[in-house]
Amino acid sequence: MIRRRGRIAILGGGMAGLSAAWRLSDGQWQDRFESITVYQRGWRLGGKGASSRGEHNRIEEHGLHIWLGSYENAFALLRECYAELDRENTDPGCPVRTWDQALIPAEELGMADRFGDDWLIWSGKFSRTPELPGEPGATGRELTVLDFAARALRLLMDFAESLSAASGKDLTLSVSPEPESADWIAAVRRAALATLAALIEPRTAEGSAAGFLTEALDAVREALDYERRPEHKRMWLLMSLLAATTRGLIADQLITDPAGFRAINDEEYSAWLLRHGADPDVLDFPLIRGMYDMVFGYEEGDFTRPTFAAGVAVLLTGIALFQYKGAFFWKMTAGMGDVIIAPIYQALRRRGVRFEFFHRLDALHLDAHRHRIDAITLGRQVELADGLDTYEPLILADGLPVFPALPSYEKLKATTDLADLESHFGERVDVETRILRRGADFDHVVLATSLGMVELVAGELIADRPEWHEMTTNVRTVATQSFQLWLRPTEAALGWHRPGVTTSGYVSPFDTWASMGQTLWAEQWPPSEEPQTVAYFCGALDAHWPTTDDPAAYVTTHRKRVLANAVDYLNRHVGMYLPKAVTEGGFSWGLLSGAGDRKGAAALETQHVSVNIDPSDRYVLSVPGSDKYRLRPDESGYDNLVLAGDWTDCGINAGCIEAAVVSGLQAANALLGYGRYHHIRGFYMP
Repeated sequence: MIRRRGRIAILGGGMAGLSAAWRLSDGQWQDRFESITVYQRGWRLGGKGASSRGEHNRIEEHGLHIWLGSYENAFALLRECYAELDRENTDPGCPVRTWDQALIPAEELGMADRFGDDWLIWSGKFSRTPELPGEPGATGRELTVLDFAARALRLLMDFAESLSAASGKDLTLSVSPEPESADWIAAVRRAALATLAALIEPRTAEGSAAGFLTEALDAVREALDYERRPEHKRMWLLMSLLAATTRGLIADQLITDPAGFRAINDEEYSAWLLRHGADPDVLDFPLIRGMYDMVFGYEEGDFTRPTFAAGVAVLLTGIALFQYKGAFFWKMTAGMGDVIIAPIYQALRRRGVRFEFFHRLDALHLDAHRHRIDAITLGRQVELADGLDTYEPLILADGLPVFPALPSYEKLKATTDLADLESHFGERVDVETRILRRGADFDHVVLATSLGMVELVAGELIADRPEWHEMTTNVRTVATQSFQLWLRPTEAALGWHRPGVTTSGYVSPFDTWASMGQTLWAEQWPPSEEPQTVAYFCGALDAHWPTTDDPAAYVTTHRKRVLANAVDYLNRHVGMYLPKAVTEGGFSWGLLSGAGDRKGAAALETQHVSVNIDPSDRYVLSVPGSDKYRLRPDESGYDNLVLAGDWTDCGINAGCIEAAVVSGLQAANALLGYGRYHHIRGFYMP
């Protein structure tokens, strides 16, 4: 008897679902599976990484999307995708044909530094490295916890040396133009080397290692002009941060603990640093504030309640600082939907993966024995025009395949309001309730929705298994807010002279800002409105979920709040970055492309504002104590269900593209019968 090949249903077309589809469809996949189908609400793929093209083909993002040079798995997948598409030969007119035209190095970064009553910009760069992320054959596992400690101390030595040299070649986050005393720099070097020796020599007591560093730091602290010189304050706080981290690695025995950094994930990062002797001022250090900002690490969006699991924080810091390749940051040369999501979609289509757009997941149903998924309820949101079997979501923008801001109406039959098709809050006027049946429509399921959607669609599973209830109760999400501005003057004319910079650690709620001028080539503005500057701002938002309010009214209320927040920010705070965009009366609204004579919220409405409250859009937090409640991609508890998303226990356990990719690959490995870590790169893997 010939065994029937299985059908796979992937529920959700974000980066995790697409990564699962990528691995599942590799090679001669039809020998193993009969079909692979991705079901996606609305007409865009990408999840929280989706973007589209609006008026003037302007790029409209969900938020600020920047890749770290340490995203080994994400880069590897993308490089495979571009190699397989081979646009140089198959689409030579496309302006983005290779992966290194899609993402470019962006080493310029900055931190907002509070010094007394003033705000300063601590700007600089991390040096380029000769490696490239995602290289064939690399493992990403070259770093051990011992290496981590050693490199942390090397960073401390590099930073000390950079303060004594105008060139600052080793680390240029801060460069003092004045020669510094060699005595305290030598003390830092001696302390670091002594601690390294203590780490490497097994006969040395762990207390001695910490003691070497403590004595040297006490001497250095006395030599620094901490109160009057911001660069000295930064030096001390960096030293204190790295010293506390090194002490913690030693004292908590993370170097030998088989759990590694997970051993301290029940503790909040700030508390962990203080427990290991960090100066209390470290909690206000720009690098620490910037880290919390970049992961939206605030309970319920409350900026007075920072929350970040200590192990995840130390792990991600080490990966970002010590394992980046090429550049610390890599920025996309157009929208993420343009240069990441669309190429992956095209390659998957060529492989034979099917996409069912306008299919909203409503519920998963268990069989009578509660062993497997027996049925899936979907809301089919629209009906395709006569003669169309599938919906093609991409359009061309100057030869580049992109997702539009609205679906292509000519491909659809007359329907209700299409603007809400990508929102869970939209009024559900579906053309059909579609039930997928096990054995007829699917055999295996990849649940690749966001965490916020899990409690809405997996009610039967949550009621059936306590681990599902605990996961949805203890793994948290937070809403986010962002806006993009297009301005006619150049950044230099607005008073900013470090193009391409990414900054964080500034005032809430828009604590992070990025110069994104590298994307302007891809837009099509009329000459009279053509922008020379585009700026992205983002931050957490205190909008709870679930809500008892009317959903539509809830969204409207918070959109008004976000607009008011943005107006206040532009009037009062953006002048630190763009001083010539502000006058005594506040922000110069007339500088905005396309705003006409409108001001305030009315002017902002002509730009792009994203209010990410929808359960699918909420960011997954790494709160202390939540690690143990995450389910691995291969431990759903049901025979035909695997999980994919940055909310799973995938090894990184933080909201980022790399976590989504790794989780998707692990989900595919489970279905393929491979080991969990098969062809997965990373220090966070055994």
